[in-house]
Amino acid sequence: MSLNILIGSNVHWWNAEAAYAAATAELLQKAGNRVFVLTRPGSINAETLQKRGLTVITDIDLNTFNPFRLIRSFQKLKQFLRTNQIQIVNPHRSEGFFIYILLKWKLQSFKLVRTRGTTRSVRRSGLNRKIYCDWVDAHICTGQVVLERILSSFPIPIHKQHVIYYPIELPAFSSDDITRYNDEFKISRDQKTLCIVGRISPIKGHELLLHSFRQLLESFPHCTLLVLYKHPDPKRPELLVLEEKCKELQIESQVRFIGPRTDIREIMKFADVGIVSSLDSEVICRVAVEFFSAKTPVVAFETGCLPEIIQDGRNGIVVKRKDINGLAEALRVLLSDEGLLKRLGAGALQSAEHRFSQRLFLEKTLKVFQSVLN
Repeated sequence: MSLNILIGSNVHWWNAEAAYAAATAELLQKAGNRVFVLTRPGSINAETLQKRGLTVITDIDLNTFNPFRLIRSFQKLKQFLRTNQIQIVNPHRSEGFFIYILLKWKLQSFKLVRTRGTTRSVRRSGLNRKIYCDWVDAHICTGQVVLERILSSFPIPIHKQHVIYYPIELPAFSSDDITRYNDEFKISRDQKTLCIVGRISPIKGHELLLHSFRQLLESFPHCTLLVLYKHPDPKRPELLVLEEKCKELQIESQVRFIGPRTDIREIMKFADVGIVSSLDSEVICRVAVEFFSAKTPVVAFETGCLPEIIQDGRNGIVVKRKDINGLAEALRVLLSDEGLLKRLGAGALQSAEHRFSQRLFLEKTLKVFQSVLN
């Protein structure tokens, strides 16, 4: 039986939370359900969702603090839910969440499933306790660490607790896609290549990684680090800081800074090792799963949900010491053992195929939705 579903993704940028909500909407739509995504007008998120062929709602503003606009949004959303006979409302953000609660009381026509992808603390109060334990029909968390943070505030009934990790599709690669990067990035075929992907920010640990890489070069002098990044914020010149740090450490000839491009997954496949050096956050970490889909093992700090995603010694290495020496030693162990590198690569691909498959994600999500409807 197909469902009528509204997904709330009230975020402006295209970040991990937005990507998780989009993946949910796409897979549900492909499975034959009628799916709408409510997001912010004029946002990068709205533009991305539309390009993916999803039905996007932008004329209901749940982010406003203007009481008159909120009342209008309440009325418009109520009419939308009635007209489209929405059965499941699945907000992925807290903005406007109380409006969903009020409409659930008012209409009594849909079930409310909250997806949470942040470890921000939940304020303890009698009202929040009612919301989390009683009024929300089910909670989907992007990692066990997210669920544990909620449970530290409220005793959510166990039948309402669900952990569903970010899903990944398996791309098709050809040898031509991979070997051409040796020429493009001027890397000889006998060198080992490390790769980090994501926005440049102090929280992502790039500077610590550069120091670790400098230490690693003492054992592996013919090694290259690829730093793939999104458009840097001109008001926060982190990229310039990293470039200067490379000069200071005298490693600029072995570090490649690569700006936004469309072949990121192919570059992940080209790399021998993926690195996630984040010092905080990472409660979804789709980058780690994308490395897995490219058969590339991941070395990462014990941050957020990474110890859940990375099975130490099976698809990567979890570094428990968040320091230069700890990261350098983990990379040294991996690069010095070709057999281990291959085994972890095979384990990474197996994880993508089974633990983080789109099929499994869809099955788990639909199971949650059907359980609250029944």
